[in-house]
Formats: sequence, C-alpha cells, structure tokens
Amino acid sequence: MELSPKISVIMPVYNTAEKDFKEAIESILNQDFSDFELIIIDDCSKDYIRNIVEGYNDKRIIYLRNEKNLGLVGTPNRALKIAKGKYIARMDSDDISNPQRLRVQFDYMENNPQTDILGSSFIKIPKNEIINFPIDNEKIKYTMIFSHNCICHSTAIIRKSTMDKYDIKYDEQNDVCEDYGLWLKHIEELTYHNLQDVLVKYRWYLSNTSKRKKMIQSAGSQKLMFNAQAKHFNINCDKIIKSIEKYCNNKVVTSKDLIEIINFILQIKDLLNKENPQAVYNVNRVFFKDFLRKCISDITFIKIIFSKQLDSIIKLTFFEKIGMIIGF
Repeated sequence: MELSPKISVIMPVYNTAEKDFKEAIESILNQDFSDFELIIIDDCSKDYIRNIVEGYNDKRIIYLRNEKNLGLVGTPNRALKIAKGKYIARMDSDDISNPQRLRVQFDYMENNPQTDILGSSFIKIPKNEIINFPIDNEKIKYTMIFSHNCICHSTAIIRKSTMDKYDIKYDEQNDVCEDYGLWLKHIEELTYHNLQDVLVKYRWYLSNTSKRKKMIQSAGSQKLMFNAQAKHFNINCDKIIKSIEKYCNNKVVTSKDLIEIINFILQIKDLLNKENPQAVYNVNRVFFKDFLRKCISDITFIKIIFSKQLDSIIKLTFFEKIGMIIGF
C-alpha cells in the first residue's frame, strides 16, 4: 500500500521564464525534507513548459496540463482536488524556496496543532529586501482585516484537514487577489502564524501579475478588506462594494460614491479604535488615489479633497489635490 506524502506542494504555471521555472522546481526537489509530492499544474502554457517538467526524472513530480486556460483560481483548485498530503504548501512557479523550508514548516505544524495556516518572512529579489510580517495570530488577523495581506502566498502551508473541514478553495470572484481572499474567507475560525525565518526568495518584477494588473488587484484587495471589516463588526457595506464595482467596470464614480466610502472608513476606524486602539488601519493607497482621480470633479468633490476627514484617511500633497481636481 502506497503511503500518502506528508506535504503536497502546489505549483501552478503559465509561460514562466525558463530559467525562473527551473529554479523554482529545483528549489523544491532539493529540499532537505523529502516526503512530498510536487503537483505542477500547467495552465495551457507553451510547449517548453512541458519539456522542462519532463526533463526531471523524479517520481515526486505530478504534472497536469489544463485542456483550457483556467486562470489563477481554477488552476490551483484543480491541484487541491488531487493533493494527498497532510499539509498543502503553495509555491509560485518563479519563486525560490530555501532548502530547509518544508522541514521547518512541517516541524512547526506538527508541534503546533492549533495553527491552521503558516507563513514566513521572505526576501524580495532582485532587490534583496527582507519582508517581515506580524507573527502571532491576533496581530495577523487585525493586520489582514484592517491593513493589508500579511501572509505571502509562496510561503504558505495549510493543514489539509482544515481545508476539508471548511471546504477551503480559491474563489473565482477574487481572481488576482486569490490568496488574500483565501486567507480572509474563514479568518474568524482559523488560526494563523508567521515564522521569522526567511524561507522563500520572492521575485518582484514589473512583469509580475501583481504589477501588471496593479489597479485591478488594489481595488480587489480593498473590496475584500471592506467586506471583512463589515463582517467583523456586523455592519452593512453593500453600497460601497457597489461603488468599487462601478470603478472596476470603468463606470462613472461620483462624489456620492466617495462620501459613502469615506463615511464607512470613518465608522470602521472609530469602531476599531474602541475595540483595539493598538491596531493599525490603512486603506489601499493605490486604489484610493485612483478612485479619487476618477470621481467627477464638482463643488462637493473639491470640498472633500480639502477636508479633514479625507486627510485622516489618506495624506495627499497640495499638488496631488490640485491634480485630481483638474483631472490629472
């Protein structure tokens, strides 16, 4: 009887540069922890991707090719359906896992059965910038809901039993924010932790999806945050979600939409300050500045731009404010 591997490493790929893809694969195959399966899901890439994978003679590799393009959500979900490991480790096809990554994360999860999702510190390459996120569960949750995503996708390892219990999978509605949506969906029920160890080298190039679709991703992230904040405090956010969707669909947004968003943010900030004064609140600056730029400039808009309420949410220079008024 064949034993199931301890870890299933999921690596979706779509036309990743040959050198980067090979480094990603080899960083997993060369781990000092060997009890894993590497599930590579090819989302209709060019033939060179298949040729690279077939060049490795390693029984731990499982290679599947989609018959049609399933994207950032459908592709990893296909891998989740066949994963046999006790733990699911996520790995992007252009990142590099340090040789001890799987062993360190496996040992932590085995010794801390209360933890459902585990991330780590990482280093951005080529700039070699080390990124550290909050470590303990409470700080991670408050950061995730009220500030920003603080579990790097390529550092994540998840308990398979947790995924089965809550039917956790990637959501089509989140698309380019698929990881953030995954972490937030059951955030009240799950337990999170980040290791301080730098376990992954994360490639950060202008060609990355997160850069190429920066505006869409920023708006999606903010929508996820607003939904999580509304759920946390049991309040309604339907109006502001509709405003963000108008923005995403290139429809006209006006001062009325802006007022709805500002009032919601101020309400959340007040509730958060009463519940946890130490927690940090941030809006997604990329989204919010672009949303401001796209609002119709009228007298109300001009008053908002120079208001104390807006200053308490986002700091803009005088020239930025003037630029937004005249449409720059």
